[in-house]
Amino acid sequence: MRAVICGVDGCSRRLQPVLKVDPRDRDTWVYPECDECGRPACDEHATVVDGRRVCDRCRRAAGPPLLDLGLDRLTGPG
Repeated sequence: MRAVICGVDGCSRRLQPVLKVDPRDRDTWVYPECDECGRPACDEHATVVDGRRVCDRCRRAAGPPLLDLGLDRLTGPG
């Protein structure tokens, strides 16, 4: 089995398994991955947003977050 690498923005960091279900069978090892796209991502290129692990690639694709200013929708005159 090949090594699992990050791959976000050209990163080639080898990832360590988070969980080894069967230590003798590498196909059962669980690696850290993005909850949006499912690709492996290292801690440097992933952040936790609302309890979900999201890689930098998915955060950029989502765009900047909108700020809630607490204002209701403004209506025009009359």
